[in-house]
Amino acid sequence: MTGQTRTGQTGQAGQAGRTRSGQAMTVRTPRRLGPPRPGDGGLTGAVRSEWVKFWSVQSTWWTLASGVALMIGGVTIAAVSTRSQHAQGVPEAFTTSAPFVAAQAIGYLVQWCVAVLGVLTITSEYSTGTIRSTLVWVPDRGRVLLAKILVLAPVMLVFGLVLGAGALGLSIVGLGEYGDSYSTDDAYDTVLGIALYLPLLAVFALGLGVLMRGAAGAIAVLFVILLIFPIMLPAVNLAQVAEYLPGDAGAAMMNGGGHGRPLSGLIVLGWTLLSALAAHLWLKRRDIT
Repeated sequence: MTGQTRTGQTGQAGQAGRTRSGQAMTVRTPRRLGPPRPGDGGLTGAVRSEWVKFWSVQSTWWTLASGVALMIGGVTIAAVSTRSQHAQGVPEAFTTSAPFVAAQAIGYLVQWCVAVLGVLTITSEYSTGTIRSTLVWVPDRGRVLLAKILVLAPVMLVFGLVLGAGALGLSIVGLGEYGDSYSTDDAYDTVLGIALYLPLLAVFALGLGVLMRGAAGAIAVLFVILLIFPIMLPAVNLAQVAEYLPGDAGAAMMNGGGHGRPLSGLIVLGWTLLSALAAHLWLKRRDIT
């Protein structure tokens, strides 16, 4: 009874909120958390998280720097080769236009850096096991994939614009008087084709990375699709089939060959959407173990 009385008195004293001196005592109640502010979660929060992850790893910077270096090297080699042949008076000297050289440098060299970066955007999380943490914080797997795409595609678009303009400028200077004439529209179309092809390729590679769950396997599949098949199919009289592959269609986006830029762009877009859809279904149905 004594314990109960003391407990009751203590409770009454707490409810009265007064001290022994008789002065009123302010009782602070825990502050209720309000509704989450816009941007604290949802798709916006997932995009912010992916943005931080994308730029916080060294592989992103090294891959982008490698792309710039390969662009400069490819254009320089083409320009030096052209000038050397003409200086030596070679009858069949290699001559081409600056937009074509820029597109070739991107298509043969830089696209591999972009493809690798797209693969590493997801496979690096599989290799380190951080994909589990990602899916704990963002349980909606479709949102995870969409957030990665919304970070990767705009970055590659800007990268493509800068790289395309740089490759065109270097080609103009490098070829000099030995370059073929070209129209202003052709130059604009080449830079725009490069800027649109690179983000589509990156997202296509991202989807393969989700499906393969490993960088080596995804890069091997990309190598076959982008390079081996376009070489093999014409050898067996299937050159028209090769034009519908993302590699050849991407080259046509940049240099205007094949089916032309609009149709070739739609072909690459179709491959990209197919890869992203397959990745979404695979990521949604497969457990991460």
